Amino acid sequence: MQVAGDFFFGEFEHSLDPQRRIAIPSNWRKEKKTKFFLLPGRHNALQLIPPSIFNEFIAKVRKVSFADAASSLALVRIGSVAQECECDSQGRISIPQKLIEQSGLKNQVVLVGAVTTIQIWSKVNWNLFQKSDQNDVLDVIQKIGERPDDLVNILKGLSGS
Repeated sequence: MQVAGDFFFGEFEHSLDPQRRIAIPSNWRKEKKTKFFLLPGRHNALQLIPPSIFNEFIAKVRKVSFADAASSLALVRIGSVAQECECDSQGRISIPQKLIEQSGLKNQVVLVGAVTTIQIWSKVNWNLFQKSDQNDVLDVIQKIGERPDDLVNILKGLSGS
């Protein structure tokens, strides 16, 4: 289910084909040639970011001087692993071999809606994560509703960070 804007909900299992492609669910694609930005994520997952969210990041990056040594190194790290992906006519994106190896993706993958982004997990890692997660969804929603101005701290506390 997709709500107005770039929001992603649900969980979809797909196979990684021999050309390292996976299909993005049709309700997560706004148009035939939908674009995303692919980055390594946390917990051996991949992060698939829609342009609207990635553009917010880019706007912030443009305020940083490329001459600043530390910032330059951080940006080169991001730039070296980020991939721009465009869905083909069948809604598939290709995942670079390096990212497949880093994330441990095998034949079966799980695409998970992470509200504003999509995460791509190996089926094994996703199953392990689900078994370890002790947070009830309604508890999370209740805590956010009670303290909406403290969203970052609430989410960090729920994730164990």
